[in-house]
Formats: sequence, structure tokens, C-alpha cells
Amino acid sequence: MPDEEQHKTSTRNAAPPNNAEPKVKSTAKEVRLLDHFTWANFTCTQSTGGVAILLSETPHQFRGLQTAGVVVFILNLVLFVCFTAAMICRFVQRPSNLRRSVTEPPEAYFTGSLWLSMATIIICMQRFGVPHAGPWAIVAVRVLFWAYAAITLTYNVVIFVVMFVVYPLEPGTMSPPMFLMIFNAMLTGTVASCIAAHQPLSQQMAIIVAGIAFQGLGWILCLLFLPLFVGNMLINGLGPANQRPGLFISVGSSGYTIVALIGCAKAIPDEYGYFAKHPTASETLNVVALWIGIFLWLFTFWLFAIALVAHLPIIISKCGNNNMAQPQMSFTLPWWAIVFPNVGFTIATIYIGEELESNAISWVATVMTVLVFAAWLMDLFLHLKSIFQRRIM
Repeated sequence: MPDEEQHKTSTRNAAPPNNAEPKVKSTAKEVRLLDHFTWANFTCTQSTGGVAILLSETPHQFRGLQTAGVVVFILNLVLFVCFTAAMICRFVQRPSNLRRSVTEPPEAYFTGSLWLSMATIIICMQRFGVPHAGPWAIVAVRVLFWAYAAITLTYNVVIFVVMFVVYPLEPGTMSPPMFLMIFNAMLTGTVASCIAAHQPLSQQMAIIVAGIAFQGLGWILCLLFLPLFVGNMLINGLGPANQRPGLFISVGSSGYTIVALIGCAKAIPDEYGYFAKHPTASETLNVVALWIGIFLWLFTFWLFAIALVAHLPIIISKCGNNNMAQPQMSFTLPWWAIVFPNVGFTIATIYIGEELESNAISWVATVMTVLVFAAWLMDLFLHLKSIFQRRIM
């Protein structure tokens, strides 16, 4: 009996079996992976939602295209839920990460991507959900719009105060992702332009006015950032090769402004309220919005062309020789800037073509749609490949 008791005691005090060790290591590894899951991943969902919107807007529709848009929208919802769950797990496991993520650049700049993703979801709900749902969907979209407007206004006040106090910007240190802190306010105008015409007459005017006001806030802030953006390139050049796709992000500043102005002008309720007292105001504002859009279009193209031409030396050098000293173009999350800003540029081109009734402009917009969709597929593939190769997370 003493020998049996001694054996039991020794068994109880013995070290756990070897198969318990990998579980501990696996848990620690998962925690480390989540530490590297940042707000920048939401650039994927904002771009995916943007592509779904673009598919519903492209001028030359064909059978199945709207269904493709629905599929992309559902994929975006799944990705958004997964990314949000991953961020929540990250902050629950290490609460200190939350404070650092919203106060320390560059991750703090990407917090705007969360709200931009929500904006695309609201627009997709209007595009793909409201036509097939009851009146409750119209009310739900309206409530989400006002909630989004309140949240983004609060965010734009708080995030800039944090940047002013914690990390003041030094000359020549402008980073392209800083535009993401502005775009969420700007997208309030885009959301308004998409939902206003489908709301009751009593609600349309308030939504349009709010949309134009938020668009003004976003555009003026972009006007303050654009000189810093160009000045940074004059001082520091075009930046590292693998970060250079982030240059496309500035394209969205004027692209989405055109979308909001023309979209809100088209949604104006004729012979109601203010426009009943001023019957010519509706037509006048439509004309003004169109020509302001045309005024901004070439500037948008100029920003796009700079970002595009900035990649040509790298592409030419890689095609011409295999010198290992050449800069490497490995995927990073700012590569999603190839998609989302150009969605706004493409939709702006679509709206201008529709207003001018120009078939040539419509075909240009269709070609742009195809190229943006191809860029989205490329980024999605490279994003997944980078995760499997452990170059991200």
C-alpha cells in the first residue's frame, strides 16, 4: 500500500504530459498574431464595399452584374465581422493596445478605415437591400445615416485633438494614410447622396443639407492636407517602393467630392420646401454641381497620374533586369489605396457621363470599372498570400 500511495503522489506531482506544451505555445502564438492585427486591415473591407457599390453603378450593366455586387457585399460583411471580432479579441487580451492603437501613428491614422467600411455597408444596404425589403429598411438606413454622421463628426474632433497634443506633425512628415482620418466625414456626403432620393419628402432636405455640410468639412480638411502631401513628396521623394501604392489615396479627396455634389443635386426634391419657394434652384444646383465636378475631375486625374507614374521606374527596372539591388514591391496593407480612392474617381466619371449624356465618357468609366475590379482581385489575392506566408501578422 505505501508503494501504491507513493506512486499516486508522484503521478499527481509529475509534470503535465508533453502534449500540453504545444497548446500553451499555440495560445501564445495566437496572442502574438492578434497583436499585429491592426486597424489597417479595414482598408480591405472599405475597398471591398466600394467595389460592390461600383458594380451597381457602372453604366454598361449586363445580366448577373448586380448579383456579383450582392456577392461582393456579402463577402464584405463577412470580412467586416471577422476583422471586428479579431480587433475585439486583441484589445480584450491586451487592453493597453487599445490606447496605443488610437494615439500612436501610423496605426492611429488607419482608425478611419473602420468608419469608411461602415459607410460602404450603409450604401450597399441602400443599393442591394432596400429595393427588396419593406419600409422598415428605409427607416433603418436613415437611422444609420444620422448615427454615422454623429459618430464621424465626434471622431474627427477627437482624433485631430489627439494628433495635435500627442503627435504634432513635423514639416515633411505627411503620411498618405492621414487622409483616412478625413475621408469618413467626406463619405457622410456620399452616403447622403445615395440614400436621400429614396427617403420620405419630409426627410430628404435634412439629409441633403447634412451631406453637403459634411462634404464641405471633408473637402476643406483635404485642401489643408493636400499641400502637405505634395510638399512631403518634394522634400522626401516618392517614398519606399512597397509603400508607394499609398499615393493613390489622395485621389479620393476630390473624387468623392464630385460624387457627393452631383449625387445630392440629383436627389433634390422638386417643388418641396425651399425648392417650392425657389423653383429654379433645383436646376441651377444641378448645373453648378456638374460643372464643379468637371472643374475637379482633371485635378483628380492629375493626382491619379502622379501615383501611377511613380510606379513606372520600378516596373521598368524589374522588367529590364533582375538586379537584386532594385527596390522590392512586396505587398503591404496600404496597397488597398489602389482600390478605394479610385472607386470614388470612377463613380465621379460615371456621374459626369450620365449628366452630359456622353456615351464616350460612359465607356471610359466602364473601362475604369474593369481596372478597379482587377486591382481589387489582385489586392485580395496578395493579401491572402501575405497572410499565409506570414509576412502580415
